[in-house]
Amino acid sequence: MKKLNVVLFLILLLQSFGYAETNKNQKIIEYSVKWDRRKFIIAITNTVPMSEKSLPSLKFILENRNRTDLPYIILNGIRKLTIDSKTKGNKYITEHPNTIEAILDLADDFTKESSIFSLDFKSLVTIYSINIYPDIAGLFLNDSRTTMLTPDLNFVPSATFSGIVIYVDAKLPLYGKHSTGNYSPCLFPKVYNEQLDLIAAPLMVNPEIIRKEGTVGYQSSVKTLDLARIGHSPLKIKARGIFGINNTDLIISTRDAEKILSRMENLELIKQGKILIVYEPTS
Repeated sequence: MKKLNVVLFLILLLQSFGYAETNKNQKIIEYSVKWDRRKFIIAITNTVPMSEKSLPSLKFILENRNRTDLPYIILNGIRKLTIDSKTKGNKYITEHPNTIEAILDLADDFTKESSIFSLDFKSLVTIYSINIYPDIAGLFLNDSRTTMLTPDLNFVPSATFSGIVIYVDAKLPLYGKHSTGNYSPCLFPKVYNEQLDLIAAPLMVNPEIIRKEGTVGYQSSVKTLDLARIGHSPLKIKARGIFGINNTDLIISTRDAEKILSRMENLELIKQGKILIVYEPTS
């Protein structure tokens, strides 16, 4: 895609917003993130116009319109995405406008998963998806360095584990507040101990692992764990609290943190992204 100058971009963006407002009865756009599948999903519901054209022809026309609008629909979706404990997509894009072109170009990488008429043929629902890793996460990876903790020999050595599983209750204490809240997944979460010492963070993970699989994996079901990520003998622990403006970071007990920090092999699990967060989605 050719580079857009600022004026042209603003005009196009305003046009896309205007389209959503003035044609809200013709097109409904819904965004979601399927963390288990590592997919960013866009569902577009088009009102089927009254016409003498055949249904296949109308479907073709509506899908083509969707494809034309898709770059700006994607941009709106990325603006709503939670990047980390402090940053939403909108803030990141404002601070890094050079990412706009790359976001618009993502339209070529979206896959049409389905396109189905409603039972009364009054609307057409089309589902598009893209991989979060590397396609979405790659937009926000700016640092290729990896920082690694060193084992603390003051701790009693623990076993060597194949991965780390953190179970998150539906409600947990919110750090710094006299209330509880729900955990919210994000692209780049962090893990702390009860003294707020950093235990796991994106800078500690191999950048290539982040691009392919993310800093952690997410699961909403406890029936079958992602053994490809955490192996057959993981350390299983429970989160004690939630930290961060966007409720994206977890606090684990100091004792559980010590089990990780006491062996180089366990620290290597962080570098390889072998952490799985099992949580209960709010919706």
